[in-house]
Amino acid sequence: MSDYAVLTWPEQDQVAGKLAHALGRTFAREGRWTCAADQPGLQVWVPTLRPPSVTVMAGMDGVVIGDVFGASPAAALEGNAAARARRMTEIAWGRYVMVFREPRGRAKAMFRDPSGALDALAWRAGGMTIVASDLHESLMGAAPPGLAIDWELIGAGLVDRLQMARSCPLIGILAVTPGALRELDGDQVETLIWRPAVFARRGLTNTAETRAEMVRRIDDCVAALAGLGDGAIAEMSGGLDSSIIAAALCRAPSVRVLQWLNYYVDDPGGDERAFARAMAAHLGISLTEVLKPGASLGLAVMAQGADGARPSWRLVDGGYDQDLAARCRTLGAGQIFTGLGGDTVFMQGGSPLLGADYLRGRPLWAIRPTALASIARHARHSVWSVWRRAILAGLPFGTKRAPPAHLTARALAAAARQPRPLWLQDLANVTPTKQGQIEGLAQTLLLGGRSARTRQADLVNPLLSQPVMEHGLSLSAMALTAGGDDRAMAREAFADRLPRRVLARRSKGDLSRHYGQMVGRDLEALRDLLLDGQLVGAGLVHPDQLDRLLSVETLIWSGPYRDIIALVVLELWVRSWSIRLAGLTRRVLGESVVEPV
Repeated sequence: MSDYAVLTWPEQDQVAGKLAHALGRTFAREGRWTCAADQPGLQVWVPTLRPPSVTVMAGMDGVVIGDVFGASPAAALEGNAAARARRMTEIAWGRYVMVFREPRGRAKAMFRDPSGALDALAWRAGGMTIVASDLHESLMGAAPPGLAIDWELIGAGLVDRLQMARSCPLIGILAVTPGALRELDGDQVETLIWRPAVFARRGLTNTAETRAEMVRRIDDCVAALAGLGDGAIAEMSGGLDSSIIAAALCRAPSVRVLQWLNYYVDDPGGDERAFARAMAAHLGISLTEVLKPGASLGLAVMAQGADGARPSWRLVDGGYDQDLAARCRTLGAGQIFTGLGGDTVFMQGGSPLLGADYLRGRPLWAIRPTALASIARHARHSVWSVWRRAILAGLPFGTKRAPPAHLTARALAAAARQPRPLWLQDLANVTPTKQGQIEGLAQTLLLGGRSARTRQADLVNPLLSQPVMEHGLSLSAMALTAGGDDRAMAREAFADRLPRRVLARRSKGDLSRHYGQMVGRDLEALRDLLLDGQLVGAGLVHPDQLDRLLSVETLIWSGPYRDIIALVVLELWVRSWSIRLAGLTRRVLGESVVEPV
């Protein structure tokens, strides 16, 4: 995760200028930051190690943080901020944030590229508008007044984590959804510039041309992203997605993979080494196999990483996180390549809801019983069940998931008051399965935040890059799955690069037992953490229901590990910020010169 801090202020405001330079001196004294731009009304600070690129726009009315491919930001200089952001998504892609300023003045809007690789948060302090990747310790002296935990958003996030995609659970800090523009003045409106639904309505079919385009986009994105670093670790789980990325890395001209890494678990259902070995042999590379640390969840490690302005979902599995960070440090790797996102971009099969996609808009005479039979077979449902699901998919009820029983009416009411996440708006004429694909991508992009490994290296997920997401969204669900088969089109497109064993595989490594054992070993510590925790104290979680959730019997029969881990992540974050806020002192800025957003 690339860090940065953009300080902006009106050039004629001498008080704000003095405060900005005082804050800059704080950065300089720490020795970990470098000033990448220093102009009237603007300073940009980036880490001395692994700094992101910084491009000041012509006329000094904005700055681009991060890497842009395809076209220079200079090609998007005309129009207002929304028009320029939209033009960027049309002619370029990358891992970047755009900050737009008034001429020689404060920042007025920020745009985050669709991949969400860089975060963007904003607030006002002492006449300045600050846009940064996080509320770094160096910036705590310029924290906004009234900074506090947003319990309303925490409650909504317990019901649906997507509520945290567009908002920061700290009052006074603005956030922005990937692919959206956030205005920083007035009503602070957030507008979705890159609209996944637009691509999902295209309904492209599986042809030689669309398969070749899939391969080309992945190769181009892998090569471009690999060219940013001087050494990488590539994770090879043994699954289809990481195997496709490994094959593309072997073709990238500028990549230097320092270690091809497979983490395995001591459980036959989750051990994927046989498939990873087959892929390594096919590519002629050396595979490093590491037993995944699994003694416990690593609550102490998770607590150490709970200091970001947003809760970090990367903190799950602390032992793995620490081990991967140590390997990056030892090898000098600045990048970690993964196949994250492939399940959604390439689309897993086996969903009976695919029948709704197939039947939508199709006259009775054009319905092929063999197509419905194929969907039913892959979904392990009857044809009549597929018909039923297809009918229900068009109704406004019957498809919502019930909220967990341990959440209180206060949490449910908080979620009900939140607007629908931006990516899930405007889904008219998007088929049910493609709606699920959009939601899946939104959920995957939320898996961000700080961790030990992101402090050592950049996490690179090529399958979540804008060109790859656009192509996957543009293909119909029937095309991607060939009537329900798991990632069928991707298998066909990359058939000449993958060994038969990986191509023929339809199962996935089941890590539920592994994580279940980790939760079980930490059960007493989890009960101490959560039953007397702040989520319960805030009235968001029922203590009695939570007591039942954290019982051996429930773990055995229900396996609610996802719910438990979500509670742990948010509880640790809330505790961390309660302590930080209680001791907050403004080391640089005085209270009297700090204004609210």
